[in-house]
Amino acid sequence: MVTPGEAPLSSHYTDRTHFTDLAQKTNGLLVAVEHRFYGKSNPMPDFSGASLKYHTVENVLEDFAAIIRAARRNPSTVFPIPVSANSKAVFGGGSYGGALAAWMRAMYPKLVTGAWSSSAVLQYRLQNYHLDQSWGKHLRALGCAKAVAKAVKDLDAILLSGNTTAVRNIQVEFGAPALTPRDFAGLVTSLISAAAMAPNYVDLDYTRTTVCSFFNGTQPNLKSYATAVASMIQSQGYSQDDLTQVANTNLNFDNYALGQVGRVWYYQGCAWYGN
Repeated sequence: MVTPGEAPLSSHYTDRTHFTDLAQKTNGLLVAVEHRFYGKSNPMPDFSGASLKYHTVENVLEDFAAIIRAARRNPSTVFPIPVSANSKAVFGGGSYGGALAAWMRAMYPKLVTGAWSSSAVLQYRLQNYHLDQSWGKHLRALGCAKAVAKAVKDLDAILLSGNTTAVRNIQVEFGAPALTPRDFAGLVTSLISAAAMAPNYVDLDYTRTTVCSFFNGTQPNLKSYATAVASMIQSQGYSQDDLTQVANTNLNFDNYALGQVGRVWYYQGCAWYGN
């Protein structure tokens, strides 16, 4: 059994992965199961806090365990081909899916015979500055680290000032005037943190193009920062309507294409691991 974790389910997970090869070599049956609240597996009518309170590690693992139990009781109701009720269950996954695989083996040792846990994210830190260091080296190498730090400090000062006019004006400069101040702060944080958390593809060229090229000394640091972030928003193809809908808690899974899944992932990170 495998799961795409925070991604929607597709035939890719049964047809074109390492687990496909393993199943073929061991004469096994590969079953892919979608994670609750991702893709179209939303057990609640919306992504509000009242709904997402059921989005817990325990509930997710129990979902998978329930499928295994059902398969053991009566395989014909679960599988389209003959499968022995005595078949062993092995759970596999990578990244977050790898963590789920390890947890399934630990929590349900009688149901899950083994786990293939690849690149599993099992160690969580609330303040994980290590991810910033790789990107920080690029910023320093390109000579814009101090300017970026000053811009971030200036933006924080405006957002915490309580001056609604100043906050509104800075949101216009950053290209996100339709959001609430809180959602705007979250948007800027997510765009910048995405670069810090992806050292595998964030290299000098990427850093130069997306950030440092805007800090050319011809305008204040905060204006340069605003221009860089506005460029990121534009490059993603987001309209103001897209941004406001992402912040709407009453949208269901039909709005997945708008990035609504991001809300579920951030809720999960904060509720499960951030406390």
